[in-house]
Amino acid sequence: MKRHLYRTLLVYGVLLLGLVYVYPTMGWMTLSDAQRAERLERWKKEDQKVERLGYWATVAKKASRWAEFDRDWVINLGLDLQGGVQMVVGVDYNALDPKVKDRLINEQKMTEAAIKKEMQQQVLQRIERRLRGFGASEPIVQTMGDDQIQVQVPGEKDIERIRNLIFIRSFLTFHIVAGEDEMVKIISDIDKHFKNDFVPRLERSALREEQGLLAVKDGMFERVQEIVKEAATVPGLIPDDKMIAFSKDPLPGEPQKHFIYVLNKEPLMTGDNLTQAGARPDENTGGSKWMILFNLNAAAGREFGERTQANIDKPMAIVVDNVVLSAPTIRDRITTSGQITGNFSQDEAVGLAINLNAGSLPVPVREDQAGLVGPSLGADSINKGVESSIVGLIIVCIFMIVYYRVAGLVANIALFMNALLLLGCMAYIQATLTLPGIAGVILTLGMAVDANVLIYERMREEIRNGKSLLACIEGGYAHAMNAIVDSNVTTLIAGVVLIQFGSGPVKGFAITLCIGIASSMFTALVVTRAVFDFLASKKWLTKVYFMHLIPSDTNVPFMKWRRPLMIASVVAIVGGLGLFFARGDKMYGVEFTTGTNVIASLKADSPISAENVRAELTGSGFVEPTVTAYEQIGNEKANRFMIHLGEVAKGATVGAEQTGQAEQTDQSKTEQSATPDNSIASRVQESLGKLAGAADKVEIEKIDMVGPTVGRQLKVDAFKAIAWASIFLLIYLWFRFELRFSVAALVATAHDVAFTLGLFALTGRQVSLGVVAAILTIIGYSMNDTVIVFDRIREDLKLYRGRGMTLLEIMNKSVNQTLSRTLITSTLTLFVVIVLLFRGGATINDFAFALALGIIIGTYSSIFIASPTVYYWERLVARFEARKGTDNDDNTPSRRRRKSTKPAVEDGATTV
Repeated sequence: MKRHLYRTLLVYGVLLLGLVYVYPTMGWMTLSDAQRAERLERWKKEDQKVERLGYWATVAKKASRWAEFDRDWVINLGLDLQGGVQMVVGVDYNALDPKVKDRLINEQKMTEAAIKKEMQQQVLQRIERRLRGFGASEPIVQTMGDDQIQVQVPGEKDIERIRNLIFIRSFLTFHIVAGEDEMVKIISDIDKHFKNDFVPRLERSALREEQGLLAVKDGMFERVQEIVKEAATVPGLIPDDKMIAFSKDPLPGEPQKHFIYVLNKEPLMTGDNLTQAGARPDENTGGSKWMILFNLNAAAGREFGERTQANIDKPMAIVVDNVVLSAPTIRDRITTSGQITGNFSQDEAVGLAINLNAGSLPVPVREDQAGLVGPSLGADSINKGVESSIVGLIIVCIFMIVYYRVAGLVANIALFMNALLLLGCMAYIQATLTLPGIAGVILTLGMAVDANVLIYERMREEIRNGKSLLACIEGGYAHAMNAIVDSNVTTLIAGVVLIQFGSGPVKGFAITLCIGIASSMFTALVVTRAVFDFLASKKWLTKVYFMHLIPSDTNVPFMKWRRPLMIASVVAIVGGLGLFFARGDKMYGVEFTTGTNVIASLKADSPISAENVRAELTGSGFVEPTVTAYEQIGNEKANRFMIHLGEVAKGATVGAEQTGQAEQTDQSKTEQSATPDNSIASRVQESLGKLAGAADKVEIEKIDMVGPTVGRQLKVDAFKAIAWASIFLLIYLWFRFELRFSVAALVATAHDVAFTLGLFALTGRQVSLGVVAAILTIIGYSMNDTVIVFDRIREDLKLYRGRGMTLLEIMNKSVNQTLSRTLITSTLTLFVVIVLLFRGGATINDFAFALALGIIIGTYSSIFIASPTVYYWERLVARFEARKGTDNDDNTPSRRRRKSTKPAVEDGATTV
């Protein structure tokens, strides 16, 4: 270890950091809801204290928080793995300003239906931006009918906080800043009313040019906001013609200060007549910061000009949603155009411009419903999934020790350290773990085991050559390096592209995958090597012993079966995809198709689980219903559930009397003709009546049509991500191998995805978000498996060049040489997935089924699709060159004897 001091320090340092960042997450999971609430409330009160802490006191405070599982260090869970706030927001179309409505109809020639749709989409986009700015992880914002929007925020339990965030209208106003004497008096009155608990939280600031500007002390902002909000409810404390507002959140790198402003309540101008807003670089900052240019209509411009001229040399605050963006001094008359400067970043300026443009169409919104939702997967399914994954990993660890002995123990150490680093990195970047993220974890652990298997199989070859222990270790790592790097880099390329172009669950999967690739390469190439060197230096390891399941002289004629198997694959894919497209929308789960939301209460004497409700609905013909426990504020009913229904069988209908909002397609119109007994509500009551004791004990409180959760944009983003990933992978493999290898790898990957979708159609399953995550995992696994085989073919081509072996013979030899690694890696990964398939619960059954198919098909395609594709490409090129040479002979006079036009090689006889 002394000879590798820096490597040793690196390993210990990384291990320590992993433990530091994982500790709060693991500890937080062990706390009850009551303990979590108590700690959050206590920490909030501590942060509101006025006294300043010194450096070491601050460090001690942070260390104490960490020891108590600081929530800021905990990995976030997505909505599918935890509950959250669920809210339905109504868009009040009838309250739209008649002047605005007339302008849209007469000037922009919009129909009332188009205006409704446009308003709904603008409100949806605004809410989503606010939630993401608020820091919500993976929020779901979706349309309901034609005048409602459903909002779900994972992990959030403070409904009031979300309510305040959503129902503030994005609106631009301009206010004159009050004089210093007025500001001092108002601030003093507030401080006196709150018994000297206000001014000590403020400080004079020299960070802004405005004279007399006050800043909020570090850590005091939340409490100062609460005081100002309470002061506004005290009659006379703040004059009726004045208001208090705060500056926007500071950017990273800026002084982390919030400034407090006293403003005239009556605005000089509002954004009612804003016609356009756009973001541009601020030339005064050299383009490093951005500003917003805005235009008002002519009438508003004249009025604004008169008012600004009357207030020259006074500071004017530019306010959006009661937040002061900047407060420049009026130097001249402002009319139909102006600019907003507030030290904005590009993203911030662009987002604000979009928000202001949306604000030019003011649409009041209302709260139609608010509540707390349980995990959509159900606690039972989550527990089963976790237990199944643990069981599968234990089987993998046992197999590694039995098969590879001491080396297997070393691999297990690396596997657990890999998981530690992965979770630690996710906690550090505050990533969100969802079901697709779990798919990324499974793929990561599979690739981590694969890297060790590659090294050990290479070490086995060195042992057969009679080399010493140190030479075996050195040779194993050296010969496996290229394969490990290429297989991981190809998967990393796909992950980076998915991060750039993907969204929602696609992006969550990619982030987890990229972190996992980095950690698995580090543990496989650095950690295990350090452990082997340590054991060898201490003489605790003098020889390595491996089991032999596959003889070294195995020579299975894989390439001999290439034609019938490739033909069979084509037939199966054509038939499967034909059935897939024939089923149409029936192939897609509730996330991809318009569905129905039902809130139902069961009047039963004993508690009923979501799993039982889900089972009853499935047995009644509803396809893959999503069932979540539902608790609404102000409603203490037990056995209350939110049910999302996708495909509705047996001609069921929503019923006009129940929703009045559903947009009727041809299909829904047909369904509406069914008798009331066949309505969705009646069928749900009849189905759940078995649990409640009678159908009349099932109360249907609400039923609505819901827009797709994923939406068209997610599909477009996913398609772009896969397309760009394919291009970059083609380029990388072309650079590392040859064009024939890169094309063959993409062909094999496309084969695996198509085969999986076809089998899903054949088995009657649906494509859900979990299946999308599984397909992304299949792409990564397939590419990894194919590159391993190609790496060995490339090595053997160099080794056996000029020895009279045909290309098919070399390919067959390479596949046999990697057969042990291929079977072991596939089997180990299948261990985890198979246990997940049979013990993971119904809600993730399709996810596990797709993964199992992908692993089997990926192993098959790396042998029988990818390698033969390289061979046929080579034959095609050889024939083309032979024909080209013949054409040259025909056109060029020569006294030399004409060469035969017959191809130089027969099938299978290409010599290298």
